[in-house]
Amino acid sequence: MDMRAYAEGMVLMILGLVAVVGVWNVPAANDNETWAGIAPFGAGLGLLVIAGFMLFGARQTASAQCDQAPQNAGSVLYILGLFAIALLYQQSIRWFGYVLPTAIAAPVVLYIFGVRSWIGLAISVVVCPLIYHIIFFELLGVFPPYGEVFDLLDAIRG
Repeated sequence: MDMRAYAEGMVLMILGLVAVVGVWNVPAANDNETWAGIAPFGAGLGLLVIAGFMLFGARQTASAQCDQAPQNAGSVLYILGLFAIALLYQQSIRWFGYVLPTAIAAPVVLYIFGVRSWIGLAISVVVCPLIYHIIFFELLGVFPPYGEVFDLLDAIRG
């Protein structure tokens, strides 16, 4: 069994389960509106399917890659780090709305994935919340989640 693929598959399986279970906290949509949980639910199901393929593939492969295990140990840490960021991001949206957590999480995740341009990371602070706003709130008609503690949308609107 390929332990790296198995570990990554298990982390993705847990992340997918957390997403699918967590999405049931999203309130039902009103008539003629799109349910706000449709995108996270689809993403969670997609993660579960990918995790299933990874676990099946890990079971099928022989453990001939034992010499590479020390080199691949770092990738499991990246996945666990992304999992922690996703959980913190989800909770932060509840407390601070979507703008501020997205503006903070976007450059952090891009940096983890190898983006090293400080200009690109700075642009992502503004562009990512703007793109999410356009897609979800303007095109899909899903209203933004307002923060319980502080919401940057309130400060922007005045």
